Amino acid sequence: MKVVIFLIILTLIISCKERSREEVLKEEWKLSQNALVNTEIKNLHESIKTAKDDFQRAEIHTKIATIQTEKGNVVDSIKSANEAVKFQPNQYMSHYLLGKSYIQAARYDEAIKELLISIDLKGDFALSHFELGNAYYKKFKYSDSIKEYLQAVKIDPKLYEAYNNLGILYNLTNKFNEAEKSFNEVVRLKPKFSKVYKNLGILYETKLLKKPLAVVNYKKYLELRPNAPDRNLVLTWIQLIGGVK
Repeated sequence: MKVVIFLIILTLIISCKERSREEVLKEEWKLSQNALVNTEIKNLHESIKTAKDDFQRAEIHTKIATIQTEKGNVVDSIKSANEAVKFQPNQYMSHYLLGKSYIQAARYDEAIKELLISIDLKGDFALSHFELGNAYYKKFKYSDSIKEYLQAVKIDPKLYEAYNNLGILYNLTNKFNEAEKSFNEVVRLKPKFSKVYKNLGILYETKLLKKPLAVVNYKKYLELRPNAPDRNLVLTWIQLIGGVK
């Protein structure tokens, strides 16, 4: 018996060591990626010193703002985008990045202002319309938000995130059939986008009252995202409407 207990403990210790090693490797990879990105940002800042004119300076600051946005560094992104605008006020991309960063900073009025400028400069840039839709959504201006999302997908019919957000807004505004169509368009464009199946499940369960379809979509959500933080909650939903865990 003591031998068995010792083996169990030993197995647990070994497993813990293996998991820790995996975590260390992931952390090392993340740090190396961050180091590369930070080096790129540093090099871009150095290149500003030898830029030929304000246009080139604006281009460099826009590149920095793009990287900072991807990293989620909102403050730095806003700073760099503002520098780009200062050197080149008519550059649509820097206004777009500034607007997107303002949304992340919960500065929605400023975001709307910048995104409208971006659209004035380049009306066929789908992402500006998409982010403007996001800003209007945060301000509870649902009709304006829907209008911008529709414009975004008109310009870029493959922008599945806009269709997903349209589905959410149609659900909120009691346009349930339109919501279903929008969510299904996401499924067509991006079948592995897990969130849409949860959204469809909620729509089918609570609004369209099609419980079997709700179960199918909840299960698909969990299949694509087995470690979802709300896994137990979704399993409970499935059980409550007659599905099987």
